[in-house]
Amino acid sequence: MRRLFAACVCVLALSAPGVGAAQSQEGWQYEFANGVATATQRDDRGRVTATLTCRPPEGDIVITDYAFGRNARRVSTAAVGIGQLTVNVPAQTTGRGRNQAVTISLPQRPPILAGVQPNDRISVTVNGRTNTYLAGSAAKMKEVAWACWGS
Repeated sequence: MRRLFAACVCVLALSAPGVGAAQSQEGWQYEFANGVATATQRDDRGRVTATLTCRPPEGDIVITDYAFGRNARRVSTAAVGIGQLTVNVPAQTTGRGRNQAVTISLPQRPPILAGVQPNDRISVTVNGRTNTYLAGSAAKMKEVAWACWGS
């Protein structure tokens, strides 16, 4: 009887919200490690869909978007938008097939950051397809930039 009760308690504990290994980590996470400021966006399954990184002293903000998949073929430019501002910048692809990622390097201290508002989101458009990042993405880019340029 005690074993049955203990088994039921374990099952209930694992099925409770906030507990259990299968819970998603959707949203943004920030980390400054080994001299690199990184914000990582995860989808509702916990998969990384985009990263924003900056390494001093270069100071370029690098956007890596993993959500374009095969739509990222032959990318040479991307339109990066924050709120109402958009800039066209060079872009490239890495990986193959579904594992392709679009990598965009924004020059140090891009003017697009000057107009960031608290509720703005980043969007990236390549080959006619647009990915809009989760809420807080523009604020995370500012956080990455501040950590990178302030060091």
